[in-house]
Amino acid sequence: MKRIVAAAICAVLLAPATGAAADAKGFEVKSPHFTVWSSGNKGAATALVWQLEQIRFAVKTQWPWAHVDLVRPMLVIAARDERQMRDLTPQYWETKGSVHPASVWVSGADRHYIAIRTDQRGDDTATLNPHMSVYFTYVNLVLAESFPGDLPLWFSRGLSGVLSNTLVRADHIDVGRPVPHHIETLQQGRRLHVQQLLSVTRESADYREGGKLEFFDAESWAFVHFLMFGDNGTYLSRLNRFTSLLNAGTDAQAASVEALGNPDDFEVAFTNYIRRTAFVFQRMKIDAGVKEDTFALRALSPQESAGGLAVFQVAMRRPVETQARIDEARQGDPNAPDAFLAEALRLDAAGKGEEAKTAFRKAADLGSVNAYAHYRVATLCWPRPDEATLQTMEKDLSRAIELHPAFAAAHAALGEVRSLLNQPSAAVMPEVAKAIELEPSSPWHHLVAARVLWRMNSLDEARKSAEVALRLADTDQAREQAAQLLASMKK
Repeated sequence: MKRIVAAAICAVLLAPATGAAADAKGFEVKSPHFTVWSSGNKGAATALVWQLEQIRFAVKTQWPWAHVDLVRPMLVIAARDERQMRDLTPQYWETKGSVHPASVWVSGADRHYIAIRTDQRGDDTATLNPHMSVYFTYVNLVLAESFPGDLPLWFSRGLSGVLSNTLVRADHIDVGRPVPHHIETLQQGRRLHVQQLLSVTRESADYREGGKLEFFDAESWAFVHFLMFGDNGTYLSRLNRFTSLLNAGTDAQAASVEALGNPDDFEVAFTNYIRRTAFVFQRMKIDAGVKEDTFALRALSPQESAGGLAVFQVAMRRPVETQARIDEARQGDPNAPDAFLAEALRLDAAGKGEEAKTAFRKAADLGSVNAYAHYRVATLCWPRPDEATLQTMEKDLSRAIELHPAFAAAHAALGEVRSLLNQPSAAVMPEVAKAIELEPSSPWHHLVAARVLWRMNSLDEARKSAEVALRLADTDQAREQAAQLLASMKK
């Protein structure tokens, strides 16, 4: 079985340090795989970290193919009420009549983010997980990184929905508990035939339109639940076969035909499944090795909180709020690392590479614990670094990997830098191989492998890697670089 390493997930439960909330004292709870920042109840924050560890354990145990070690870590920012949620995501309050979300997901250059209201988290009952939106997003990101290519929406959203309602208790974990609001939605009578469900894409109205998406998500949850638990597990082997084919790079439609067969054959059994009143789920033991009293606890300074929120506002594309957080962080500490990181990210997004490199350098030198700061200051030194610069790049990339071991691009870049420094194969190839292991469908890592192998005069292996890169290329730039490299090898 493939060894799985968990992603580092930071859950930030911070009040914006403005107004009446400015005096809130933040703290950090850290377990082996997760970090929580909070300005609320320490017991609740510790319990959340423990539950996240158990969710990690459940996903890894249930699905050994899952890459729970996210290439980009995930940061959860929890607001205590609507006012704080509005401060974090103001765009949803700027248009009259717009929906005021309880949770928002966005990806930044450095990591994935979830902003969530803790006062609307829902009831923690015998059947419903109060953190469903957080777990849904986490599982969806895990799935996206576990397979080459895009996944069918029914599968990614359906399996994310099933695992989002994982319940963690003192001595057991329940996987696959029914989701009451999905059942209520389905029992309204409107649903797609199975063939239609499997055919929905990101361009389909059933996905793009909010009212229809609710029905699609409910039915996707039900269909995956049916494949996992229906008729005493009769269909689980088909679902496992489907995931195996996807992992092997088989086209999703071909994998569906081979593993699931004719969708019409499910219609009667699935219809009856939706109409039932009782649903099977799986109970498993918790990971007893995870102890709350072993978690590290430390106080956070206000400038740490403000700096972290500045970086989040960059991802949200809110320049005014970004600058306000930067200013807030620097009022407490003129050398706050994340204030420089937020500035660097903003400059980088604007295409101001040299200015961004200066700010990234400052953030890294001031001790930023954000892996991206160290990675990006190194990669902005391409394309023709001299030997001294290469040595500095090696140190920065090594630090990025130390901070986030699952950082695939940092492993690939480190391998190439060491190759240019003429270091031995034993120092080069493991880094390149790790990058490919973490992100097998990325053409860029295979391009690095091809260049490194070519420098080592392993021409046949270099050519094979370049051919893989060309096959995986999903942009004109990647295709052009792979084609040029292959052409150079023929000269």
